[in-house]
Amino acid sequence: MDASIEGKTDEGIGIKVFDNSGVEHRIEMYLHGEIVYHSVDEIPADPSERTTTEDERFTQARRYAQYYVAQETEHDTLPWDLSPDRFEDVRQALMALSSDEIEELFGDLLAQSLSHYRDDPNVDTAGVSRPFDLPADKIGTDDAVLYKQELYLDDAGDIEAVSGVLITYYVARGERTTVRHGETPDRDPDACVEVSPAPFVAPEPFRDYLVYNLRCQIRDCYVGMGLEPPETYKVLGPGQYRFTGKYQHFDCYPKYYDKDAAIPGYSHDFVPELPISDAELGGLVDPTSETSLYDQIKGALFSR
Repeated sequence: MDASIEGKTDEGIGIKVFDNSGVEHRIEMYLHGEIVYHSVDEIPADPSERTTTEDERFTQARRYAQYYVAQETEHDTLPWDLSPDRFEDVRQALMALSSDEIEELFGDLLAQSLSHYRDDPNVDTAGVSRPFDLPADKIGTDDAVLYKQELYLDDAGDIEAVSGVLITYYVARGERTTVRHGETPDRDPDACVEVSPAPFVAPEPFRDYLVYNLRCQIRDCYVGMGLEPPETYKVLGPGQYRFTGKYQHFDCYPKYYDKDAAIPGYSHDFVPELPISDAELGGLVDPTSETSLYDQIKGALFSR
């Protein structure tokens, strides 16, 4: 991707973007990032006439234009949920939280996720209660649900507040909705963690899972702009669910969400803090094994 600013007024900015196929996009946006004009000769103007690859190239160019202007000017044109720098700030703040702070801020999210394993004899749930009932209009299995929680930073870069738990689920084939629990600050969040039901029983590995989820989300931000992520974000695993769907169904994307995907330069790099001693950990790990470190230690994540 490449871009240049072609003109600027008190109201907006004109940008020329060349996508990864070398096709030129002419884009105009307001100073807050809303795109009001987008023309490209090689891609149909009507979305219904585009292939999925053409539609993704069109969308990537728009996202990259917003990113480029945000990088090159003083204007905040990038939506909060596509901002890799903002996500990294949240990731650092989340990484620094203690076990008690994780319990205080994300205890409901942890319990909601763990509650799906109350009948699993291999997971020590300690009789956890489910904080929020699953919606009555949800279709599919109990596990066909995605939990989210939004995070808000203060001026010092620390976590100032979090939202309540959000539950995203299907009400019909291809149709999702979200219900919110608890209070939400009256401003855009700085990031939102996303968790499918997983049997984490301790706050430390759960914190590390949220941190890793944000790392994968940063990968998605770059991929969604048509860019290769920096090396530290070339990781495999679920990030933002909206991108996971694209990776699953669009041939123009590798399967970044799959921890076992064979994508050159990418790896599954989730190494959580475990509720066991170093000596116990040494007994679990075989450095000569071809099995991933995560697969060797994951049993320790699910017991107290």
